[in-house]
Amino acid sequence: MAAEVLGRTAALALEELYVSEREGSDSTGDGTQKQPFKTVLKALMTAGKEPFPTIYVDSQKENERWAIISKSQMKNCKKLWHREQMKSDAKEKREAEDLQRREKNLEEAKKVVIRKDPTLPEPTCVKIGALEAYRGQRVKIFGWVHRLRRQGKTLMFLVLRDGTGFLQCVLADELCQCYNGVVLSTESTVAVYGTLNLVPEGKQAPGGHELSCDYWELVGLAPAGGADNLLNEASEVEVQLNNRHMMLRGENMAKVFKVRSAVLQAFRAHFCANGYCEVS
Repeated sequence: MAAEVLGRTAALALEELYVSEREGSDSTGDGTQKQPFKTVLKALMTAGKEPFPTIYVDSQKENERWAIISKSQMKNCKKLWHREQMKSDAKEKREAEDLQRREKNLEEAKKVVIRKDPTLPEPTCVKIGALEAYRGQRVKIFGWVHRLRRQGKTLMFLVLRDGTGFLQCVLADELCQCYNGVVLSTESTVAVYGTLNLVPEGKQAPGGHELSCDYWELVGLAPAGGADNLLNEASEVEVQLNNRHMMLRGENMAKVFKVRSAVLQAFRAHFCANGYCEVS
């Protein structure tokens, strides 16, 4: 019964819609006399289908507030509406195809299983900041995915951070085709295994080396979109303050705090060397 009443009310409400270029708003308006739309196109899109309700617009006469839209104006607006409908239908079709393609890729990725190679030497678990002494050796690194770049279906580059530095990792073939490789996002926690090599001549990477991975594990998956889903350079100050813990993970903020730490340590060392006692 309630649904029937709502349906009748909606039908009555759409028998006429009001549009005012002077007082209307497409964002807050609802098509009534008190809250008219700003454009006729918005009114037609609200109606959704033909036959359209009667559209009232600003009257050109002094003693009249509303007037029925002219046939020529309605004809032009209908053309715009049909064009928008075609765009909307094409967009929905694209999104449906993309979703179907992604679901298919995820199902195929679930069939790919990666395993450790038992013939390889046992890796040494090392912090990124101490890796220089382990070049040419097989190591194991825990860290967060700071950056992620996919190059086709068979190559993926990760930049990891663990608080001591950054490391570029190269994953190829099945390592990036498995399910975890497909859904991996920035700020996820991973453990990577591989041989630490110098970067090729002419190339650059943090520390001057990169990890050629032979195996990896997903420790914790971050929400889709990673940090960029929460904030970016264009985010408002309030958003940045609410996500300060994420801001501090960025390279620029980290450098600021490292310089600040070094300055504070220098002051403390100077005063301690001269017999001062810190009171906090």
